[in-house]
Amino acid sequence: MPCLPISFLNMKTTILGVSFSSRMLGLAVLQSDCLIDYSVKLFKEPWSPAKMDHILTSLTSAIDNYNITDMALSIPPIHYQAGPFQELWMEIATLGHTKSLNVVMYRQGELQALCGNSERMTRKALMEAVMSSYPELEPFYRRERRNRNKYYHKMFEAIGAGVLFLKQGK
Repeated sequence: MPCLPISFLNMKTTILGVSFSSRMLGLAVLQSDCLIDYSVKLFKEPWSPAKMDHILTSLTSAIDNYNITDMALSIPPIHYQAGPFQELWMEIATLGHTKSLNVVMYRQGELQALCGNSERMTRKALMEAVMSSYPELEPFYRRERRNRNKYYHKMFEAIGAGVLFLKQGK
């Protein structure tokens, strides 16, 4: 079934999948089983209040443009959670609550459900699991596999968080 333009989707639940760090932001907009939009943004400048504002502005723009009703956050393992990450995490959660969104957080281990219980969750396994549902992501998967510096995995994690949200019917 083809996905409808956003103007026809006003009454449905629209999920914003978010995977973030203090340097990268992966976004995915999902509705039912349709992947409406996806992107990854890189913020190269050193950590500062201005950088946090840029990240929050990107999120606010997506929330407003797509009439987001729910936000699914992919949270990295604890050893990736430095001070700036913690600060950003709190601001994103506050933004979600300010916009009256249902905010759900998924740890990396919870994303394992997308890969199947028998397979160890790696970035590659997660990307392949997401790509099996959305074959249009194959060019990004191939590019990421060739890249020395990983970039698109945040986008795949954001899509995975949104898909998990839909599967669990939160």
